[in-house]
Amino acid sequence: MSVRISRSRKVSAIDQVLAGERTACVAEADCLDVLAGLPSACIDLVVADPPYLIGAKSDGRGRASPWADLCNSSTWFQKWIGECRRVLKPTGALWSCLNWRSLPTFYKASCDLGWSIESLLVWDKEWIGTGSMRGLRCSYELVALWRMEDFGIANRSAADVQRFKWSSRKPHGHPAEKPVDLMRWLIEQSGVSEGIILDPFAGSGTSLVAALDFKCRAVGIEVNETFAAIARKRLAAWKPESQVA
Repeated sequence: MSVRISRSRKVSAIDQVLAGERTACVAEADCLDVLAGLPSACIDLVVADPPYLIGAKSDGRGRASPWADLCNSSTWFQKWIGECRRVLKPTGALWSCLNWRSLPTFYKASCDLGWSIESLLVWDKEWIGTGSMRGLRCSYELVALWRMEDFGIANRSAADVQRFKWSSRKPHGHPAEKPVDLMRWLIEQSGVSEGIILDPFAGSGTSLVAALDFKCRAVGIEVNETFAAIARKRLAAWKPESQVA
């Protein structure tokens, strides 16, 4: 179903995607500015990989001054998560990448919004990250799921630990790039086909490419000029033969 766009203002690329007149786009802007301009209940699925803000600090030693800094950081998470909730359809959901350090911040934002995290996926990277002798080297990240009232997982047998091999080499240069197979799995479990998928932190465009693989339309928002350009190039190079049957 297409979303009716008011013609009283200039039509943007995002408007065209929402109206079914365009397949995908990447807006180079702050996500809060763009989200605020989207109609309510216009998006089928949000897949996000936000900055984890694990460098937030106030003690001068490079670490968060535990709860106060986490609470301060959570206000920003609360804003964009709340906007995602507003633009999602009743059958939609939000998936967001995070790690063990940022999990308390996500929980604080969720509690303040009154929108609980439904599930927490453990992504086993089958690769051990960098680290020191002070502690264990991390080989996993997390993905949180928030659901709207009419959302349901497509495969009720899907487990909360999934393995998608990754390494220190990022194919498109983004330091936090995720594997396209992980993004495809999230979309598949959400049961979205030929809908509209939004990524408010598009990075190098992995989730957008995965959306096209499922015959969906894709809206990306990326504040960094370099990565927005990379995402656009990946979308332009996408071929229909990669679509999921």
